[in-house]
Amino acid sequence: MGLTLALGAATPGCGGESAVSDAPEGTRGEDSVRQQCNTNGHEVRAVDVNNDGTPDIRHVYADGRETCVQYDMNFDGLVDITRFFGEDGHTVVQEEHDFDFDGRLDQISYYENGVLARKELDTNFDNRIDTWVWCSGRLYSRQERDRHHLGRVDTWEFFDDGLLREARYDDNNDGQPERWEMFRLGRLAEVRRDTDLDGEADQREEIPAESAGEAETALTCDGTPPPAPPAPEPPPPTSGGENAADAGVPATDGGVPGEGMPWEGVSDTQPADHTASEPTLEGGE
Repeated sequence: MGLTLALGAATPGCGGESAVSDAPEGTRGEDSVRQQCNTNGHEVRAVDVNNDGTPDIRHVYADGRETCVQYDMNFDGLVDITRFFGEDGHTVVQEEHDFDFDGRLDQISYYENGVLARKELDTNFDNRIDTWVWCSGRLYSRQERDRHHLGRVDTWEFFDDGLLREARYDDNNDGQPERWEMFRLGRLAEVRRDTDLDGEADQREEIPAESAGEAETALTCDGTPPPAPPAPEPPPPTSGGENAADAGVPATDGGVPGEGMPWEGVSDTQPADHTASEPTLEGGE
């Protein structure tokens, strides 16, 4: 069933509630994009997927161009997914998700030229963004986190091909890292600490390969399965005077943590192509 509506000053949601929920605290997005679904005079073409008399999909148009589309995935009358389009009316520029169906946003994804470039998440559903992710293709490139949920970043993580390479932790909440974890092929290789708080590590602890635990898997921005992990390099041959147990200990990059804080060595690699997929609702138009 198709319906055509005209939006007034107060835009209804799929079932009569607010069409655009408030952005969570800590978001770094542009509010002007979100207002594409909440502007006077726009045309709305609504679809009742399950034929219960309440619209479940709403396409919003301005001057004949689609600006956004909203989905009520569980037919409770609230918007669960909002997708915003660019000037051509087709290319996705932003997408918002309410995963727990409480009417508040839990993830905001940002696209560049239709490709997922970064995303923000509220992982504990308190209406505050606590995780910011940057993507390189479909793989993680770097990540910021508010582990302590105090409203500020306290963890910086860097990835190579989606595998964690380095993590920097602000354990005393002074805005600067005091602890670094260095990884090799997804496994913890070294821990560095700044005990005198001068910005440089003064303690280093190498982690033996047998104590490093299982290797981390690569993280993907789009939720698809990660690529197969690279095969570990065989340890170099040992001589009579070399400790064979030490031969397999991963080497670190030898850099000094704390320099250029906190973004030393960050890559600006252009993401590979990846476009948003269409949500699926049960029922029929």
